Amino acid sequence: MEPQHNYPSYNAGFQQQVYGRKRSKKGCFAAGIIIVLLIISGSLFLAYFIYNKTNNTLEEITEKFRKIGGKEKFVGSRNEDSRFTGAFVDALEVPVPGSTPVIFLLTDASRTYIETKKRPGYYSTGAACIDCKTIAYIYDPISDKIITNTDVKFPDIISSTELFIKDDRVYQFTKAYGETPAGVNIYDSRTAKLLSETTDFISAYPELSAGITELNVRAENKTVNFETKDGRKKIIYSIELQKIFKDDKSFRTAIESTAEGEGYIYGMASEDNDSRKQLHKITAPAKYILSQRSILMSYADRNNMLKSYSAHSVRVSDKNYIEGIIYAQDENNVLIISLTAAGKKSERIFTCVDAGTGTEKWSVQQNDLFDYMKIDEEQNSAQSFFSTKDKITVSIHGALVLLKLKGDGVIGFDSETGRKMWSIQPAPAGF
Repeated sequence: MEPQHNYPSYNAGFQQQVYGRKRSKKGCFAAGIIIVLLIISGSLFLAYFIYNKTNNTLEEITEKFRKIGGKEKFVGSRNEDSRFTGAFVDALEVPVPGSTPVIFLLTDASRTYIETKKRPGYYSTGAACIDCKTIAYIYDPISDKIITNTDVKFPDIISSTELFIKDDRVYQFTKAYGETPAGVNIYDSRTAKLLSETTDFISAYPELSAGITELNVRAENKTVNFETKDGRKKIIYSIELQKIFKDDKSFRTAIESTAEGEGYIYGMASEDNDSRKQLHKITAPAKYILSQRSILMSYADRNNMLKSYSAHSVRVSDKNYIEGIIYAQDENNVLIISLTAAGKKSERIFTCVDAGTGTEKWSVQQNDLFDYMKIDEEQNSAQSFFSTKDKITVSIHGALVLLKLKGDGVIGFDSETGRKMWSIQPAPAGF
C-alpha cells in the first residue's frame, strides 16, 4: 500500500510526504556491495576449507597405500568371464540322450547399488537393484558355446536362490527379500525356457492355495519347507517325490518306505576335538540313510549313539583332514575340502575318496581351484575359514564333479581322475 499523501491548496504542484521515509539510492547500493563481498569471502573460505580437508584426506590415504607397499589389499582374485552376464548363482549338469551333457547355469544379472534411506527416527543402508533379473543359460562345455538363454525379471534383490533338476525340469527356489516374494520358477532343462512360475506351482498343490510367504531349502535331502499366508510353517515339499507332506514326520515315513536293506554313508569326526578330522564309514539301514542323513553323519565316531539307528561306524584311515568338510557324496565318491594348515592363513585342498574302499582317488591343490578359496584373514577378514565355507558347494553328476563358489563360478572335474575339464567364472558379485 502506498504511503498517505496530503496536497495543500497553496502548493498544488508539489507533494509533501506526511509519513514514510524516502530511501537513499546510494545507501542501498553500498549495502548491496557489502553483502556481495561477504558472500564472496564466505565462498572463498568454504572452498579453501574443503580443498584443505580433501587434500589432507588424500595425503593420508596415499600414505596408507605407501605403507602397504607391495602387499595385496585383498588376497585372491575373482576373474570375469565375458561369455556370461551377471554373478554366478548355481549350475547343474543336464543329461542329453545320444549326446554329451550340457550345463544349466544361472546368473544374477541385476544392477545393484547401495541405497540409504533417512526419515525422522529412522536410518538404514542396504543393497538395492535396478533391472533386477536372473539369466538362465544352456552351455555346452565341449564346444564352449552358449546354446540359449532366458531372462527372468524380479521386483527386487534376489538374495538367495537354489537349483534342482528332476525329470528334464530345473526348479529354482527363491527366498523372499524386500519386494521379491518367495517363489518357484520351473525351466525346461535343455532349452532354459521358463515353463511356469509361482502361481502355477501353487495351483498344483492345494496345501499352498493361501499363498507362499517364505521358503527354506534343505539341499541334503532335496526338500523345501514352505510357510503360507494362512499360518502354516511345516509344509514339506519333496523334489524327488514331487509331493507335499504336512510335516517332517510324514515325509520321513514316506521315504523310509521306499528303501530296503543296508547301505553306507560317510562322516567326519575329530578324535581329539580339534581341527583335525578323520573320515568314518557308517553302515546303517538304507531307510535311515535317506531320512536321518545329517544325524548319522553327526554321530560318525559315536557308536553308542548310532545304536539307536541300528548303525555302526569305522574309521577308514589315519589320514587327518584339517577342518575337513564332506561337501558331497554318492555310492561311488566322497568329496572333501580341507585346509593345508590351521590358522589365519591357509590354502584349500579338494579330495575325492572312493566310497567303496575308503581310499583316496585324487586330490586337487589350491592352484587349480578358485583363487578366492584361499584363507588369509590377516589381509581380508572376509576370507576367513568360517565366512567362506558355506559359499562352497559341490555336486556329483555321474562322471562329472562340479565345484561351485557363490558369486564366483563353477569348475568341472572328472570324477575318476580329478582332471580339471573346464571352468566358468561370470562377473563376481559385489566386485
